[in-house]
Amino acid sequence: HTTELHNQRSIQNEEIATKHKQLIHKLESQIHQLKLRETAWERTISELVARKDILERRETAWTRTISELMVDIEIRNKREGWWSVMRDEMRGRIGGLSYMAVLERYGPGPHIVSMIVELDNNQHEEILIELANPKLMPHSVHIFLSQISAGYWSRGTPAIVMNPGHVLQACPHPCLETKALGGSYPGDPYVDMKHVGLDAVSFQEYHPSYPHEKYTVGFAGRPGGPEFYFNLMNNTLDHGPAEVRKMALEEGSIGDNDEDADGDEEEMVLVEPDPCFGKVIKGFEVIDKISEEYITRADLPDEAKESRGDEEDDVLSDSLLVQPVRIVSMSIVSEDDTSKEEETRDEL
Repeated sequence: HTTELHNQRSIQNEEIATKHKQLIHKLESQIHQLKLRETAWERTISELVARKDILERRETAWTRTISELMVDIEIRNKREGWWSVMRDEMRGRIGGLSYMAVLERYGPGPHIVSMIVELDNNQHEEILIELANPKLMPHSVHIFLSQISAGYWSRGTPAIVMNPGHVLQACPHPCLETKALGGSYPGDPYVDMKHVGLDAVSFQEYHPSYPHEKYTVGFAGRPGGPEFYFNLMNNTLDHGPAEVRKMALEEGSIGDNDEDADGDEEEMVLVEPDPCFGKVIKGFEVIDKISEEYITRADLPDEAKESRGDEEDDVLSDSLLVQPVRIVSMSIVSEDDTSKEEETRDEL
């Protein structure tokens, strides 16, 4: 009996020892996992600290970069201010010299230009243009009068050639000979005018007293000239100053539904105005006849349109008149001459 009790106790002790070993093994395993977690946490904390250090360095770099950019912006703003002042001073000097040249060569005005055009059946008609007061538009008036007195609008092939619907555009000799209008004249057509400084204005001169209303005259292009146009409608919104376009945008007068809007409203607002330097005082019916009766390439069927080649640059504009209106001559006349002509007609 004693032996059996001893055996039972031995078995129980072995079971207890086995359980203790299992428990110890389990605890050791848990301790190992905790150590692994502790190591992982330490690594994560180290990485976070490193990232924090990187972020602090980046923040410092960004702060320094922003400060440098602010300094650059301030410098650029100052430079733009200086350039603006210098530009205005230069325009003022050009205007002053132009005004003196107009007074010296053509007198104080009013300056009236006679434009003789040839319509159908060799019929000659006159359009009289009264130029702006040279005190207000000195540079544009001087350029235009100089072009006329130099003969660029009376010799060769000057003509009214374009009618996009809102203007009638004219170009001087050698207008009809250029490749842009179907001719064979190579290179720059106005090289002679450019050589003497009469091909374009030096800046987009504008005065609010001469808005682009119907029957007024303006220079085309950027910079304006030598081509000029007759406004067939009030084009102040399209050809006038940025303030007018900005106001129209704010009021909703132009926008995505406007046919004349190009989609880039900001760019449209920033475009400088065309110089408007005169108005028609006689020959309104002549301008109306040309704009209403003379057809453009847009009116022709596609098969009737001539092409000058396969290149895109060789495609003629649909705004070109099929039959350009030849400018026979342009001359500067005095107010007395026009008054005498009217008196003679009244007597007849």
